[in-house]
Amino acid sequence: MKRMILAAVLSLSGVDAAFAHAQLQSASPPVGGAVAAPQEIRLTFSEGVEPKFSSIALSGPGGAIVTGAAATAAGDNHTLVVKIGHPLAPGSYSVKWRVTSTDTHRTQGGFDFTVK
Repeated sequence: MKRMILAAVLSLSGVDAAFAHAQLQSASPPVGGAVAAPQEIRLTFSEGVEPKFSSIALSGPGGAIVTGAAATAAGDNHTLVVKIGHPLAPGSYSVKWRVTSTDTHRTQGGFDFTVK
């Protein structure tokens, strides 16, 4: 009986660890959205992220456009921002992100959007 209880507790403790990663909560431009040319990419995560160990890459019709480190928004370590240095032409774009949360867990993902 004690072994069954111990096994149940250990298996449940792994469930909490699986959810302890920074997950994308919102994005601007929006995931799958069609927008006017944005001036920045703004990603908000479920927990704080370390900008020093995080990046956002943007690619589009002509290839890579913006790559590299992003900064956190003022007073908000859940949100990463990267400026786009020039207007984006109409077309399909892809955002790829990699973040390290403040508790050192790493996650990555991506999404597409369209500039009208």
